[in-house]
Amino acid sequence: MLQHPAAVRAAFEDAATSLLQTVDRVEPHQWELPGLGEWTVRELTAHTLRAFTTIERYLAAEPIVDRLIADAAEYFRIILVDPNVHIAVAERGRQAGAQLIDPVGESEATAQRVLALVASTADDDVVETTAGKMMFIEYLATRASELALHTLDLQRATAQPLDLAPATATMVVGLMAELAEPITLLSALTGRGTLPADYSVLR
Repeated sequence: MLQHPAAVRAAFEDAATSLLQTVDRVEPHQWELPGLGEWTVRELTAHTLRAFTTIERYLAAEPIVDRLIADAAEYFRIILVDPNVHIAVAERGRQAGAQLIDPVGESEATAQRVLALVASTADDDVVETTAGKMMFIEYLATRASELALHTLDLQRATAQPLDLAPATATMVVGLMAELAEPITLLSALTGRGTLPADYSVLR
């Protein structure tokens, strides 16, 4: 389902603000604590910043894959088919974490730079991702989702209250629902069933 451009932009901007507020609240001793899976909090933060930097890189990239991606949900379905994707993502997170010397300052600088780029990019501009080409606004929806989900991960890892802006939460929940098995999701939401312990729409 194509995302509403104004909703996506609001979700992304609010997600960026939430991330910066979360990073700013991390205590100095927490950066090397467990963050998510095998990542430390520092490495998780560095990985999360890729939600910004891939926008810069993909807008400037040459075509790699001759495929047209219809929307944000299809993008997630395509990239998660590769069983090695999680291994590659984990390694990139470790490498990026080793280079993240000033998490607060670098997060602020990265976010502000990319927010300016997002504001100057048209909804229907083409983004050349590693999975194929897609409209900018649909790719932005995937970036807002990454920011939101990993901001929650950072909040959990550093014992902060879990919080997302309403615009971000609404858009991300809608996108994740597109990826879910509808009967399982509806049953769980209405108290007629439960989600399996290992259930994940992003697996």
